Amino acid sequence: MKWNSHASAKAFIFIALVLTALPVFAQVQKKQQTIMLEPVNVTATRSERSNQEIPHAISQFDRYPQQQFQPGVTIDEFARSTPGVFFQNQNNFAQDLRISIRGFGARSAFGVRGIQMYVDGIPQTLPDGQTQLDSIDPSLIDRMEIVRGPMASLYGNASGGLISISTRKAPQERFMASPRQVFGQYGLFKSELFAGGSYDQFDYTLFGSHLQQNGWRDHSNVQNYFSQARMNFKVGNDSDLMLIFRKFYSPESKDPGGLTREQARNDPGRASSRNIQFNAGEEVNQEQMGIRFRKRPTANQELSVTAHMLHRDFQNRLPFFDGGQVRFDRLVGGVAVQYRHDHRLFDRPNRLIIGLDYGIQNDDRQRFDNNDGKRGALTLNQIERVQNVGPFLRNEWRMHDKLDLVIGGRWDWLHFQAKDAYLSDGDQSGDKTFSQGSGTAGLVYHLNQQHQIYTNIATIFETPTSTELINNPTGRGGFNTGLKPQTSLSQELGVRGLIKEFQYESALFYIYSWDEILPFELPEAPGRAFFRNAGESSRLGVETRMATPEWHGLRGEASYSYSDFRFEKYTIDNANLKNNVFPGIPEHRWEGLLRYAHPFGFYGQFHVQHVGTFFVDDSNSITNNAYTLGQLLFGWEKRFSWLEGGIFAGINNLFDERYNANTRINAAFGRYFEPGAPINIFGGIRIRITPF
Repeated sequence: MKWNSHASAKAFIFIALVLTALPVFAQVQKKQQTIMLEPVNVTATRSERSNQEIPHAISQFDRYPQQQFQPGVTIDEFARSTPGVFFQNQNNFAQDLRISIRGFGARSAFGVRGIQMYVDGIPQTLPDGQTQLDSIDPSLIDRMEIVRGPMASLYGNASGGLISISTRKAPQERFMASPRQVFGQYGLFKSELFAGGSYDQFDYTLFGSHLQQNGWRDHSNVQNYFSQARMNFKVGNDSDLMLIFRKFYSPESKDPGGLTREQARNDPGRASSRNIQFNAGEEVNQEQMGIRFRKRPTANQELSVTAHMLHRDFQNRLPFFDGGQVRFDRLVGGVAVQYRHDHRLFDRPNRLIIGLDYGIQNDDRQRFDNNDGKRGALTLNQIERVQNVGPFLRNEWRMHDKLDLVIGGRWDWLHFQAKDAYLSDGDQSGDKTFSQGSGTAGLVYHLNQQHQIYTNIATIFETPTSTELINNPTGRGGFNTGLKPQTSLSQELGVRGLIKEFQYESALFYIYSWDEILPFELPEAPGRAFFRNAGESSRLGVETRMATPEWHGLRGEASYSYSDFRFEKYTIDNANLKNNVFPGIPEHRWEGLLRYAHPFGFYGQFHVQHVGTFFVDDSNSITNNAYTLGQLLFGWEKRFSWLEGGIFAGINNLFDERYNANTRINAAFGRYFEPGAPINIFGGIRIRITPF
């Protein structure tokens, strides 16, 4: 592994800081024997486990009252103050929310990349590694777990980590209905209805929402509809069944495009002239269903089988003529089988998890010329198929009263196939197969019941997605034959625990990657992302977070992320970019969150985030300015017998900061920036009815 002196010096300092803190923890161990840390279980590691036993950095968020007062527009509302996780692009629904974990995912031109995502145990990440976030409504989230760091040994084909979401549970009452209405500036209008109930062996939830927003920039309006039905059946004393159905429909989602620095400074509310000329935007119609069956033949065994299907009809218009309109009809299916066995190994507790994931994706894709927003001549017609098979194993062993050992491995086999049906320019049919193993080993040392030190090492394997492969810079169909998978080696050291009911966590990591996949644009196709491999790169980072106990209704959180991410070997057009900093990721970022709840029903929350300066191109010639954002929200709720009601209001961009909500990495013609909205307000009303 390559480790330059610059990285070594910083790593030494951070490791020294961590190690010098250990005597403090030892003293705490002596003084606080009676304090018990409440057990918090997570399921992101394929089975329910205490957070204290997992050698990974994990952030957990449960729904709390102030969540009722958020607009419910993007999922970052639920994950405030998460170190190591950077959200961008909350305003452009045609490009989707951009999420990066430890820098992985920042390259994504649309959707989420480099991160595996699950909702209610159903994968939202496609077999090729791409994730679209439009299939989950933020107001429906009940719990979120974010694993920061590689989980490829369990889930495959992802470098950054995992986001696991659970939707709202069924109420204890036989029937409950809760409508919510949100409104705000720039035409924000969102209607929601959540309903559900519980019986002896059965419970259900229903949810529907409609969102429309004009957007503060020109040509940025959006409208969509979302619905979900989930049913849980207890089919025996030792087994249960879950059925889930989701529908998403977006008849309109405009893309205002990126601006140059001068345009963003002088007229930030404008849209790119090309995006208006070519009517850039998209329409989506998607259905998904999933089924999960779990059986526990004995108290220490569990078998689960999950199956899912997805259909997506997608059309979009890009801001250029040649092949600037895309349409595909997508079918996705998958099955996951998993077995867990708790037993004793050398007379010590041991948990073994083995399983197999299989997924298949079939895209019927066409490209047409974009005649100023109208569909022109056919330029590409091909069937793209991806199959992914991934057997995995994980073993968690309490090898000593204070020491846990976790090892895991997975082998991923992915087959990409393109069948060309547009033969006037020749037959570009072809196929590519990628296969490689991923492994991890981790230790957790329990200083006492309140404090743990953990470490892990992992190898990572991540392939290009179908879109990255078929976006061919040569302008032809088929695959970009020069694009290779990226691989990484990750090392991490962390501490976490409880000091006088103050929760804390800190993690130091170093990740070295080969063939990092990065986006770029061509002048003849602005707005369309192509991809290439960087030679080698490194990531050195620190993540810290602290949360206070509740005091007279007050509770606070603060987090800080330091990121030193650099190219170690990268040459473009004879330019040596060694030691250049990764674009799209700030070196320094901190967040603070303060919540308040009064016994009379008054609630409030203040959130502040500072994002440091970062580059927007590989050559490090253009920077995005630092900015500080604030959000203030408050509300009041009151219950009267079977009726509960509440009103709320909030202010976004509290300090009226001039900032860019999104940056387009390596964009053509200097169109890197998508300005964010100035100070704006929102509000709403919520009712909860339990007549029975």
